[in-house]
Amino acid sequence: MNKFLAITALSALAFTGCMDDDNGKWKEQQQVMPGMSIYNSTMMQQNISMQMAGAGLRLASLLAEAEKQNPGKPLAEIELDKIKVKLDKSEYTLQILLFGPGTKITKSGPEGWLISYAEGTQQADGYILEGALKVNTGNAEQLAGTSYPDNMWSVEMQPDFVIKAISRNAVGNNEQTTIQMKDGKTSLFRDPSGTAAYVVTLENIRANFETTSSGKEYVSAWNGRLTLTPEEDESVAFSDIWDDDLKADGAAQGLSIYANSTETAPMGLSYKVQGGVYNFFSRVASNSVGVYTQIVEGSQICEFMQVGDYDPTLFPSPKVECKWTYEGGRLSYTVFYNGFSYTI
Repeated sequence: MNKFLAITALSALAFTGCMDDDNGKWKEQQQVMPGMSIYNSTMMQQNISMQMAGAGLRLASLLAEAEKQNPGKPLAEIELDKIKVKLDKSEYTLQILLFGPGTKITKSGPEGWLISYAEGTQQADGYILEGALKVNTGNAEQLAGTSYPDNMWSVEMQPDFVIKAISRNAVGNNEQTTIQMKDGKTSLFRDPSGTAAYVVTLENIRANFETTSSGKEYVSAWNGRLTLTPEEDESVAFSDIWDDDLKADGAAQGLSIYANSTETAPMGLSYKVQGGVYNFFSRVASNSVGVYTQIVEGSQICEFMQVGDYDPTLFPSPKVECKWTYEGGRLSYTVFYNGFSYTI
């Protein structure tokens, strides 16, 4: 099954309700629809590939907050599941906010942590993570103490780790899709340029849909590098970053989990974020409050890598750009595709 038009619960947020043929702008919307399909599918590939990095960054925020609230106390002696923070005037357990209810975080040897996700627990970003990830921290207990290339954090998929997402089937109904996570390398470290930024690198992230109608597997080989900069300083403690902007720039590209137009090989896609600004938001997920990040400023560019990856009769342009703005508490974006634009 070629699930190129699949839309995850996260990506669907960007376009929910936009196709309204009663507002007199149906033709304008139709002109950018192919670009919206490129955007949604590329973002699904990027978001899946970033789940390991996201877990490492969430752990970094939890550990930094634990140290902030317990100065001088060894991390191994701090009960991470007892760390609480205030959010929207209420107090919450930070581990649940960041990882969802039922997730367990345990020490794994002297230089790592094991994150074990509860089965069927939907994260605040819309994905369901199951199984375990291991975060190797090396000689740097805190992400702020990492360095490149000798003392980086790495996030390893364990054999039981899978990602599930909500996609739309051929008749427009939602269904749960399982993505098998095979292997790949995810690294986190302080920006070697000496700034207060952090770098995420993705190397050969391999994943595929669990089943295909043809019996074929289209396995991704996704690579990328993103630079994330906290607004004020290098702290990633949750209480320091919750109300701040997180800046992001970078790119990713490679083979995706989708078939190309002839269903003979994986489709090549590329992604770029320029001048990105992300904010933290809260949402009820799995009957609990969780937090996620959402781009609110900047540009995201998604593109097919070569002509053989797509059908030019369906996609007159291989490239789409989405520019985001957030004013007065309202998030909006403009889609630029094939010489047309549409603002939502």
